[in-house]
Amino acid sequence: MKIIWSKKAKYNFYNIQNYLELYWTPLAAKKFINDVVHVNGLLEKNPQLGKYRADLECREIVISKHVTLYYQTKEDHIRLIAFWSNRQHPAEIGSL
Repeated sequence: MKIIWSKKAKYNFYNIQNYLELYWTPLAAKKFINDVVHVNGLLEKNPQLGKYRADLECREIVISKHVTLYYQTKEDHIRLIAFWSNRQHPAEIGSL
């Protein structure tokens, strides 16, 4: 199944990657990238893998203890909505 990245997902991904490179280590950024690639591969094979969130009308899957990916499944593709830093205020998640 094809994976399509929304503009917000791309923006979040690069922001997290840049943050990790600047404030953590390049190795942490590389691990984040590898984790996202791995999860995308899993989703291509099993789109229903993530937990369904009725309040957001999408699915979520944990990339790491710090980041969660929100996505929607369609008949012929998966749409990545956003990467969410789990340290953010949960009430703001409704803005996805």
